[in-house]
Amino acid sequence: MIERVARRSACSPALAGCALAASIVTSSGSAQAQPAAEAALVNASQQGEARPGAEDPAFAPVVHERRRGVVLGASGGLGLGGSSGYPNNPRLIDDPDYYSSSPLLAGWAASGFVLGALTDWLSVGPTFTIATFDSPRWKSTGWGAGLRVEVYPLVKLVPTLADTSVYAQLGVGSAELRAKGPYPTADGTQSFFGIGLHHEWRLARLLGGHASAGPFVEFDSIRAPSIERNWLAAGLRFVWYSGRVGLDDR
Repeated sequence: MIERVARRSACSPALAGCALAASIVTSSGSAQAQPAAEAALVNASQQGEARPGAEDPAFAPVVHERRRGVVLGASGGLGLGGSSGYPNNPRLIDDPDYYSSSPLLAGWAASGFVLGALTDWLSVGPTFTIATFDSPRWKSTGWGAGLRVEVYPLVKLVPTLADTSVYAQLGVGSAELRAKGPYPTADGTQSFFGIGLHHEWRLARLLGGHASAGPFVEFDSIRAPSIERNWLAAGLRFVWYSGRVGLDDR
């Protein structure tokens, strides 16, 4: 009996040493496994963050190959127009004694605009247009101000026509028609609308961006309760784009 107790007491230090060694080995293995697990989690999170940008088109960057930044432009040319109406007075509107109507008149038209080139195919911003037409007996003047939208629909479909645009203008306009002599003047202010087509060619790099120019043709109209005015003009358009684009590196 005494011998068995002695043997158990003799083995207790050995067992304690074995347990301590086992705990040290386990702690060492855990310490080595923890950094590896953390690195795996970091890699997985990075791959998860990068994956939406690569697969979801909403996260893809907008690439500007032809147009970018602020667009400063002006256009001018010759045209034909006509106008008709009454003095802007409620008592005189629709009175045939005060009605004026011009024949087809020759003259000029000009526009200025400040746009933002949002993509290669879309530019939007404010615009101002003025036009004057006359003859030995008549003179018609008018202006319009509002929003200009330029769309380049063939950027991807027909690369040779990637710089051809269809554009529209919409805002407020005012017109006046005078018969030269002691006659009443027809005038009015209300709505302005225009639609046109233009093509541009790159001219040169300029001030961090580039300059372009090309022909345009445009139809405009001013409508008010007392007067109506329509004209067609054609000429040249000059623009400067402030942003650097892909074509600048080719």
